[in-house]
Amino acid sequence: MKTIIKLLAVIMVLGIISTGCKKYVDGPGFSLLTKKSRLCGDWLIEQAVYNDADITDTTKAHAGANFKFIIMKDGTYKVQGLQEDAGKWKFGEDKDDVYFTSDKAGSSEQAWRILRLKSKELWLRQTESNGDKILFHYIHEKD
Repeated sequence: MKTIIKLLAVIMVLGIISTGCKKYVDGPGFSLLTKKSRLCGDWLIEQAVYNDADITDTTKAHAGANFKFIIMKDGTYKVQGLQEDAGKWKFGEDKDDVYFTSDKAGSSEQAWRILRLKSKELWLRQTESNGDKILFHYIHEKD
C-alpha cells in the first residue's frame, strides 16, 4: 500500500513539473534537442499575421517563391528570396527571445519573441514600438 502511495506521489510531482515548466507559450513542453539545434535550419513561411490579420499571401509574394530563412549554428543567418539578407543572431538571456542583426549598413538589432520552437515548427512574434504585432509561423524545409 505504501509503495502505491509513493508511486502516485511521484507521478503527481512529475505531472506538475512537466506542465509547469513549459518554456514557450505554444510549446513544446519537453524536448531532448537543445534550443539551438531546434532553431537552426532552413525555414519556410507557413503563415504571417499582422495585428490579427492574415497577410500570408502578401508576405509570400514579397519574399519570393524561392524564399528561405536559414539560421546557422555559428550564430549567423541568411535570407534567400527577393529580399536577400544576411547577419548575426543570438538568443536572449532566457532563450525566450532571439535577436537578429543584419550586416547591412545602418541596421539595428531586431528582437523576436519565440512562441513555439520545435524541430519542424518555429513561431516568432515581434511587437513594434506602437504596439503593432507581427507573427510568423515557419515550417522546416523538407530534406
